[in-house]
Amino acid sequence: MPNPFLSELHGRFEVPRHVVVGLAERATGRCVVEVERVVRGYDNEVYRVGLDDGGVVYPRIRPAGDHGHTDEVWAMEQARAAGVPVPDVLASEVVDTEEGEREAMVVSCAPGRALAALLPSLTGNERRSAMAAVGRVLALLHSVPTPGPWRPDGEGRWPDPTSLRNGFIDERAGERTELVRAGLTDEEVDQIIGLLPTAWDATAPERPVLCHGDLGPDHAFVDADLNVSAVIDWGGWHGGSAVGDLARTSMLNEDEDFAAIVDGHGRWANDDPEFRRALALSTMMYAIGHTAHHVRIGDLAGAPRSVARLRRILADFDHGRR
Repeated sequence: MPNPFLSELHGRFEVPRHVVVGLAERATGRCVVEVERVVRGYDNEVYRVGLDDGGVVYPRIRPAGDHGHTDEVWAMEQARAAGVPVPDVLASEVVDTEEGEREAMVVSCAPGRALAALLPSLTGNERRSAMAAVGRVLALLHSVPTPGPWRPDGEGRWPDPTSLRNGFIDERAGERTELVRAGLTDEEVDQIIGLLPTAWDATAPERPVLCHGDLGPDHAFVDADLNVSAVIDWGGWHGGSAVGDLARTSMLNEDEDFAAIVDGHGRWANDDPEFRRALALSTMMYAIGHTAHHVRIGDLAGAPRSVARLRRILADFDHGRR
């Protein structure tokens, strides 16, 4: 069932059909026979485009004034070189629309099937096998160093780590109003904000590595043997820590599935106290941002899960388990 908020959000912006058709035909040299909008996510317009030879491609178009496809292509290239299966980028260009210039890219159809579609039909062992395969792919990704933390600016300069730390803490602390609106008490928010410096320092990498930033079962495709055949949607890529990327992954997968991902990753044991503490602190930082984002865009229904995670982390700290 479509998310009503996402449907309304995506209804606010839509490029004309001929723009999508032109993108796909220039990228492939084929004629377009079908265009279907994919209403998912909060940033890009995404279309499923059928071609006259039976092939399928996906144009992705960023909002006007929002840049990043060039860097996204770079991140995908680095991942591919490390052995991570990613779709081919068939084109990356700028298109003119009524809202202004917008960055666009066209990617090939991912081979295999989305893990999310398969999970309900898998046995317990099959599910653990598939999730362990996701963990192995993440380990490959985390073997790739990046020139700096987060992402480069429009001139290719990566942020200064100290400035990034201070700016991040200030930004999260400035989201107090949104956290309270989401249902957290003033006391809970005070505790969360007080943990921010500890959380950053406990999870900041000495050497940033390539992170996907959004690896849920919708973005992992698998083949008939449940090996990962493609990792899609690289809009959340960044330079960061492996534990930070795993923290975001934990928010997108069920607890038992995430345990299998950690096993497949192979760097930590699931019951390693230091890993669990760093994971909780990093998850807290993500959950603050996601809660505030949902409140700001008016999607109050999207906030409760992140609020529940924040409360669970605070309870663990209160009981001395962190």
